[in-house]
Amino acid sequence: MIQALLRKFDRGGWLPIFPCWGSYTSAMIGDHAISMMADAWVKGIRNFDRRKAYRAMRHNAFDSPGETSPEYIDGRGRRALLSYLKYGYVPLEDEVPYAYHSHEQVSRTLEYAYDDWCLSRVALRRLHLRDWRALRRRAGNWRNVFDPATKYPQGRHADGTFLPEDNYLEKTSFITEGTPCHYSWYVPHDVEGLIRLLGREEFLARLDSMFTERRYWHGNEPCHQVAWLYDYAGQPEKTQKAVRDILETEYRNTPGGLSGNDDAGAMSAWYVFGCLGFYPVCPGSGEYALGAPAFRETLLHLENGKTLCIVAENLSEGHTTVRSIRWNGRLLWDAATRRGRPFITHRSLLRGGDLVFDMQ
Repeated sequence: MIQALLRKFDRGGWLPIFPCWGSYTSAMIGDHAISMMADAWVKGIRNFDRRKAYRAMRHNAFDSPGETSPEYIDGRGRRALLSYLKYGYVPLEDEVPYAYHSHEQVSRTLEYAYDDWCLSRVALRRLHLRDWRALRRRAGNWRNVFDPATKYPQGRHADGTFLPEDNYLEKTSFITEGTPCHYSWYVPHDVEGLIRLLGREEFLARLDSMFTERRYWHGNEPCHQVAWLYDYAGQPEKTQKAVRDILETEYRNTPGGLSGNDDAGAMSAWYVFGCLGFYPVCPGSGEYALGAPAFRETLLHLENGKTLCIVAENLSEGHTTVRSIRWNGRLLWDAATRRGRPFITHRSLLRGGDLVFDMQ
């Protein structure tokens, strides 16, 4: 996939935002070729021209062909990048022309901040320290679209003022395919920062409301990490329950059995991760949040010849909550004492071994 993206860069001068039919398009809003390439980089995939890859990613993140140029109109380059660089967010005054999804300024800001964080990880590994410092600052731009009064994402004008409306449950022009409530969780690279912004109790209360008030929308991907966020606030048992409920209610063995279209495999991949018991909340981090497996034993035969064995001891209809998680005998999480962290790294899993969940 990366080699194909770099061929696209060779021929068109830019990494694509949303390539379709062999063409550049501006159909979606992030710059997630960067996310995917950074994730591969962090995971040790190296069979591509890394110097060219960094040059291509940096070009998308720092440069614009000019927002009235034929290249831009053709879908090349980030939409509204100049506004994003000037203000630290995309203001409502920038209506984002030459885009299939015009406007949607807050969603763009949140997704660009995440992409910038991903690229900062690569910049540090390449020792491009000036880029790394700039991108790390830009990764914090998500805060610029959180209204300090409500602590929800909100449309913001170029003069710094926020819209005064109470619209966090409404579809708005500045959010893509959802509501501000849905996009309030789109900070995958800084969940701890979001917890600090809201306060732990408010973070958990809002997370609870996604499920108790039926605000969670599995049919659209901006919600896909939400059920796993309890892990970051020390309540992984709620992640385990929420994921299990989603697996049982949002997927059916019937025609049209997905809650949304598969979107290049996203819905199916979520199901597989949910059944395995871990999930990549933040591609580019090299880390997975842990849930609970759906099967008593699962074997993954890795391409390096190693075997990963996932075991759910005592799993049954009445034993679906995790008592403890051990990786090759080492304690990762203990529910009774709240010791450890319910996370595991990609690098660890590649070594092979036993990931054991003791169910209660």
